[in-house]
Amino acid sequence: MKKSIVFVAATCFLALSIAGCGKTAEEPGTTTNESPVAASFEASDNTVPSSEVTESLSEEEPATTDNAEIGYPSLPLPEYHYYGPEEWVDYADSISQFLIENSFGKEESDLSICVPVILKVDESDPADVKAWGEFWVYTYQLINTSLIGGPGGSFGGLAHLDKTGGSPVLTDFEYVEDGSDYDPSVDRIFGSEGLKEAYVEACDKSEMYQNQALSYYINHNGLYITQYQHYGWPPVAIINAPPTKEEDQQIYYVGNAGFTTQFDMRQICALEMDNDETFSTVICDELNEALIEIYIDDGLDVEAAIKKIRKNLFDESAELTRIDDTSFNEISGCTVLMSEGPYKDGDHVYMNYIVPRDDHLFVIKIYSIYSENEEKQMYTDDVIAGLLNAMELK
Repeated sequence: MKKSIVFVAATCFLALSIAGCGKTAEEPGTTTNESPVAASFEASDNTVPSSEVTESLSEEEPATTDNAEIGYPSLPLPEYHYYGPEEWVDYADSISQFLIENSFGKEESDLSICVPVILKVDESDPADVKAWGEFWVYTYQLINTSLIGGPGGSFGGLAHLDKTGGSPVLTDFEYVEDGSDYDPSVDRIFGSEGLKEAYVEACDKSEMYQNQALSYYINHNGLYITQYQHYGWPPVAIINAPPTKEEDQQIYYVGNAGFTTQFDMRQICALEMDNDETFSTVICDELNEALIEIYIDDGLDVEAAIKKIRKNLFDESAELTRIDDTSFNEISGCTVLMSEGPYKDGDHVYMNYIVPRDDHLFVIKIYSIYSENEEKQMYTDDVIAGLLNAMELK
């Protein structure tokens, strides 16, 4: 089975002072996405033009809900089902449920959805109904009123369904393959039916389809969910949802590496690993690209920790200055490994903190790209400093 999964990560800079930062008490093929598309169920040779696909998304506008009349969402969220145009429900929901259940195993998430874009259906054989399309599976965690994207995948291809028993049951799926097998598999599945162009166009419109599918789901279930976000990118407002309140943009983060911090999700994204975390500035014109990795090194061997940091630099030839016995957030005895200025536009800049704890080292690696745009550079520095200043170690 094809499973294309990509986390979009950014890279970037921080010019923090190496002295202790004062504490402040403040609070994710490609990961593809898809929403319902119009398709023709009338005849085996009837293909839907892309213009009709787009129009179908605006025909049925979900009703908006007054902020004052709805409470904050709570877990568990309602199970996802396809809520697009009625003529699509049976096929689209059967395919969606199959892919949701079989795509990511026991991957924990608060919500899993499938966005089906069916391009053509052949019902000539009720025991083998064929549905060509692109199908995106997304997983999300619920934070405040936002859905934060986790693992996701694109599953384009040809679904085979049996509807002789009433409700259609998916019996087989011919998937578009990855890598060097991609083009041949697209030609094999879509080429002979004249659907290749429509398939490629559907892939390009994944963001639109994802937003529409979430809008259908949220409005159908009367949920106060306002936006979604994938790692590395700013939050996206959901169609017909109320605006996100300022306080709901603030994330209180509890890290696996033994810390808490706070940040604004319009500025910072977080990606949780088993024993470490990665944060990045969101991709936007106002911020430089920056990447912050936080992890624990067992033991108290500072020299070994430094070797590990140097070995894993993006630029292995970078020269870093070591400063011992400094402080981080009022914790003394820390070591800093940092690039020295002056910097020019586009330079890679590194700032690394090694913070001793009882029986381990708490390591913060910051990589960024310097900008000669002073306003942009200062804003980026402030955003990253805010993340670190709000950090409290256990």
